[in-house]
Amino acid sequence: MAQFHIHFFKEKSRKIDLDTLIQFFDDIEGIKTEMDEQSVRFLYTHPRLGHQAKFLITPKSQVPDIYRLSPRFLDLNFHLEMPLLTPNYIANHLFEIVKKICQRFDFHIYNEMFEDVLPYKYEVLSKVYHMLKQAYIDKNPVIMSNYFIMHTDKLNSIYRYLDDHYELQKYYQDLDTYVPPYHFLKTENKKLVIGIEFKEQTMTVFPPYLDYVFYRVHNEIKVLNALEVLEVLDKQIQDVPGFIKGTKVLPKKFVKKAHKALKKHDFEKISHTFEKVDLKYLLDV
Repeated sequence: MAQFHIHFFKEKSRKIDLDTLIQFFDDIEGIKTEMDEQSVRFLYTHPRLGHQAKFLITPKSQVPDIYRLSPRFLDLNFHLEMPLLTPNYIANHLFEIVKKICQRFDFHIYNEMFEDVLPYKYEVLSKVYHMLKQAYIDKNPVIMSNYFIMHTDKLNSIYRYLDDHYELQKYYQDLDTYVPPYHFLKTENKKLVIGIEFKEQTMTVFPPYLDYVFYRVHNEIKVLNALEVLEVLDKQIQDVPGFIKGTKVLPKKFVKKAHKALKKHDFEKISHTFEKVDLKYLLDV
């Protein structure tokens, strides 16, 4: 897969304090450090979402057009390499690491789309990344046929819920409230749909952007339209405090009333056949 590169430069110096840099990365969750004669590799894997990238120190410069750049800044042979089809939620997290590196070590950055080496500027970096990402998407329809593209705000909320899922589980543990994972599925028409399981007589969190609720009554699972479910439960569910907009919870005091209302409601019949979709195929632009 095509990669997006951010190269690190320093004004009038090629010196990197390697011990301090290693310590810097040791403090970042998800980083594994490897080194040999060929390179120093800081391998990043998001601990909850699985996306990967790497920061590399190499023996030789990886900047293809280095001779046209200002001689005032010297290439450190140190760069970030991340897949061009990285969701913006993850890309922004990596850009934040780049920002901290620049602040901590007084580095500047460069990408092939820049006119010259620049101090860290999120707006410029983000604009270039999105431009290259969109160009890749437009030029590779066969590769992109495996992906499901959605608006950034939607995917950011989905990723935030998944990223904070464990913390939310801990928060609701004492309240005996179920915090369900998302189920990412595609229909026979190759449309992406998102669902959760909801068990009868349980307190449950409803994350944002649901299409279906898989309602388990004893050993039977009913496929229900999520909007219909949330409309029926409108007076029983509450906002999750201090969390993603649109995240709701069914508290204990309304459980019986809520499930009684669901049992009485005549739901639209849904007959889709679903196939699982891996999270890595969800993408925004």
